[in-house]
Amino acid sequence: MSPPTVRKLNVTDLADVRRSLVNLASVMLLVVLITGIAGLFAAWSLTALHLRTEKTLADMTVTLDHARSIQVHFKTQVQEWKNILLRGHVQADRDRYILAFEVQRKLASELLEALPAKVDRLRPPAGAAPGVSPFDLADALDLAGMAEELRALNQSYGRALVAASAGGQWNPVLADSLLRGADRKLGERMDAIPPAFLAAADTTMRLAQAVEAARFDRLSRLIWSAILFALAVVALMIWRILRHPALAR
Repeated sequence: MSPPTVRKLNVTDLADVRRSLVNLASVMLLVVLITGIAGLFAAWSLTALHLRTEKTLADMTVTLDHARSIQVHFKTQVQEWKNILLRGHVQADRDRYILAFEVQRKLASELLEALPAKVDRLRPPAGAAPGVSPFDLADALDLAGMAEELRALNQSYGRALVAASAGGQWNPVLADSLLRGADRKLGERMDAIPPAFLAAADTTMRLAQAVEAARFDRLSRLIWSAILFALAVVALMIWRILRHPALAR
């Protein structure tokens, strides 16, 4: 039995096969490039989203610290008022406590009046559904009304000091009777500010996690689709090369 005859490829067949292989290599390089770009885009998108979320939470932390400062200064203001009543029998001591009271009163008032603007600058996580925001706190807490209430309370403090000092005699009992319990309601409202911000921060974190999970899912599908499409194109080209008449003989 004679061995099978091996037919040599002519120049035209070799050129066709070489061209097909070059095309295959070009497509494979293009596929690798496209898949790489898709992966880089996915990484950039997720990183950018995470950084925006971190900024939102950082801004939230700063605002929360601001709200806690209001609470601290108001409580200190109330304590300084008690010091005036309890330890202000001597004029020098009374002046010292009144000065400390005025410092805390000013700080609490200024910080409270600045809080609504800080809250308004807070934004929900990037990608959250329109209208969904955990930061609708200015109206919910009535921060403007709270600031107005503090201004009115401070005016009452001033009037009480004037009345208690009338006639050159210090009368702490009168000052106490004029303002007894006047700060309790406002103090309770201020105590509600930090928990409201903590709840907003928790909601923000959950919204951000949901947005990031949804984006990761979309980008994963995009990358896998690109990979599967690339494999299909490469397989089709290999199949066409193998079916070349010169190789089929």
